[in-house]
Amino acid sequence: MITNLLHLDGEWLYLGAFFLLLVTIAALEIVWPIYASPAEPKGRLVANFGMGLINNLMLGLLPLSLIATAQWAQQAHFGLLNLVRLPGLAAALIAIGVRSLAGYWLHRLSHRSSLLWRIHRVHHCDVAVDLSTGFRNHPFEALVVAAVLICAAALVGFAPLPLTIYESAALAFSVWSHANVRLPLWLEPVVRALFVTPDMHHVHHSAMRQETDSNYGDLFSFWDRLFGTYRSLDRTALRGIRFGLEDEHAANLLRQLGAPLRKITAD
Repeated sequence: MITNLLHLDGEWLYLGAFFLLLVTIAALEIVWPIYASPAEPKGRLVANFGMGLINNLMLGLLPLSLIATAQWAQQAHFGLLNLVRLPGLAAALIAIGVRSLAGYWLHRLSHRSSLLWRIHRVHHCDVAVDLSTGFRNHPFEALVVAAVLICAAALVGFAPLPLTIYESAALAFSVWSHANVRLPLWLEPVVRALFVTPDMHHVHHSAMRQETDSNYGDLFSFWDRLFGTYRSLDRTALRGIRFGLEDEHAANLLRQLGAPLRKITAD
């Protein structure tokens, strides 16, 4: 999920680097796509980028900053890691590991809980998967994720610097893992041994529920292997995958914003 850039220190530097990343990945989608993009449904990009804009404006206006919470916890000596003395590297690795694990389980719960799925399914309704899909998260989901991770940051006492590094990397990988960009076949398994790749994450966006309920990692791939939710498709099978949840209003921004409030049949 695309997190809010406006709460990161040095926001203009992050914004500049982020938009450079977008331009680069957009170019790669043209040069090295996994598969040919289908005809663009009218309004799809407006819906995807529109939700991303709404989320960033909303989180920018609300006092919901993961990094600021970690900084406060450190200064107030609040949270488990701030109450025990650990070497800097150990504290950093624990912060990154726990943050990554929390993201994995929250994502997995979003597929298991009927209430959270009503919100999260908006992300999965996209009929194609590319970099714009990384922005397609319902504002309710942005609030839930922010609230849960802020509580985790305070209770665990994440170290601010490694947390900032992780959030920046997770932001980049949210765009990258949704992108319609193929890695060379020899490089794909090398990268996937540690990190989530587009080939891996696109399986998660399959219309088949057993494939949707897999590959929950946002940055690291090993949590899925560890907890038995890893699923792999070869490039040929991936090119035949069907995306979306057959929502006829998937490209309508206003309809998608109201979707969690309407009765939804089981997928």
